[in-house]
Amino acid sequence: MKSYLLSLSLLVMSGFTATAQNATRFAQPAASTKATTTNTSPAAQPVAQNAPVSPQKTVPTPGAAVRTTPLQSSSERPLYINAGIGLGAYTAGGIPIGLSVEKTIQNNISVGGSIDYARYGYNTGGYSWHYSFIYAGARGSYHLGELLNTGNDKFDPYAGVSLGFRHASYKDTYGYVGDYYNPYSSGLYLGIHLGARYMFSEKFGGFAEVGYGVSALRLGLSAKF
Repeated sequence: MKSYLLSLSLLVMSGFTATAQNATRFAQPAASTKATTTNTSPAAQPVAQNAPVSPQKTVPTPGAAVRTTPLQSSSERPLYINAGIGLGAYTAGGIPIGLSVEKTIQNNISVGGSIDYARYGYNTGGYSWHYSFIYAGARGSYHLGELLNTGNDKFDPYAGVSLGFRHASYKDTYGYVGDYYNPYSSGLYLGIHLGARYMFSEKFGGFAEVGYGVSALRLGLSAKF
């Protein structure tokens, strides 16, 4: 009986030893596999601190307008109103007074219109007579500041032409009117001018012109808008 119990004890002990050896054998590869997996995981790799970052590209919105050149401000295409008098009228006499408007439309070119009025006559001993002249027309100018490289924004030299209609009339105390004694006929006129404008301030300046058409010399003031 004792020998039987001893044999059974040895058999149980042998079973526990074999089980412990098998557990140790299977545990070692599992740990190795876990360590290998941990070492090769991309998340465990160190990240370079100075790695370049790709710039983000801006994708234009479909249908959005793309501005290629800056818009011009109103100050780059100003409007001028000029008022002045004429000396050396191309009629019998008188001092023409006039008003003109011009607008810069492209680069150094401006266009506009003008109107002038002149009166010439004589009064003595209760008898008087006079001529009246009205000039109305269009004019255009080319501004020479960039071409001459003046380097002064206040100084504006220019040259141009004008085309319009001149109305001439005569009247005296005897009632003669119209063209009865009028040697100056009405009709179209063509003029040329060469002048310069100088701005005393941002909005106001003066101008002078020489040419042919209404008068040989014109002097006046300019307002800029």
